[in-house]
Amino acid sequence: MARTSLTRAAGVLVSAMLLGAPPVAAADAYPSRPVKIVVGFAAGGGSDTATRLFAAKLSEHWGRQIVVENRGGAGGIMAAELVAHAAPDGYTLFNCGISHVLRALLYKKLPFDARRDFAPISPIATFANVLVVPPDSPFRSLSDLLAYARAHPGKLHYGSSGVGGSMHLTMELFKAQAGIDIVHVPYKGGSPAFADLLAHQLDANFDNSTVMAGPVRAGQVRALAVSTAARWPTLPDVPGAAEAGVPGFDVLAFYGLCAPAATPVPVLDKLNADTLAVLRNPDVAARFAEQSIAPAPMTRGQFAAFLAEQFAIWQRALEQAGIEPE
Repeated sequence: MARTSLTRAAGVLVSAMLLGAPPVAAADAYPSRPVKIVVGFAAGGGSDTATRLFAAKLSEHWGRQIVVENRGGAGGIMAAELVAHAAPDGYTLFNCGISHVLRALLYKKLPFDARRDFAPISPIATFANVLVVPPDSPFRSLSDLLAYARAHPGKLHYGSSGVGGSMHLTMELFKAQAGIDIVHVPYKGGSPAFADLLAHQLDANFDNSTVMAGPVRAGQVRALAVSTAARWPTLPDVPGAAEAGVPGFDVLAFYGLCAPAATPVPVLDKLNADTLAVLRNPDVAARFAEQSIAPAPMTRGQFAAFLAEQFAIWQRALEQAGIEPE
């Protein structure tokens, strides 16, 4: 009986190897070697910083090395392609944040399918966008800005890091919800848009909390509202959009963790369980708060539903902005 069972087990293992599928039993020892997380942007940015903070704690949890690889280019497309076509064994993972959703909606032809080629594990962190004006702006509250914009359609201008980015589309959603008309001025990056805001070439900008929390606290800009319905924990003095005068507006950006789609379910389940354990560590929450982001542990099913919701939200934003996929 024992010999027969061993023979059958060996046969299953050989079949799995011949088919190119990682044996499910491999999850029992996962990870047995270094794991790589690919980030689609340069070192030092928000997604890179959040990923490295998370990776350091997950590495401690596992007792295994985790390598964060920055694979910039084409707005993150090169990184996503690398992971989509990587071996589905849990050793090559992807930072699948809000930019991943936007790319899928902005481009008709990609070398991967953003929905089908990736298995969601969990968000790593969420963050708000912040509506800011120059420190000496006449708009001291969101109500002030809304009143002026409604009385003077097309007279105010806002900047963004480029057409189709989260700064741009957050404002377009906001405009539609608030019933105002503010003219978009696209830039090649968030920094020049911020510089022109300070120079009074722009009247208001949305930018993410990881970038704006410092300038808001330092008094470089005045924050009128955050993009979430409730106040953001690291900017407690800034009202949420609903509180400030735009009921129902609630936009949350995120950094996530995904694997190639064919990764075995037991490996995905272990990745999810260990990710959640790390994100629930109070030390991680404290380190994330320094970056004005918040841990966002979710089950794989919850993250899949969250992603579906994000695709729907940003599809609506593109339609409201009149942007057609290229």
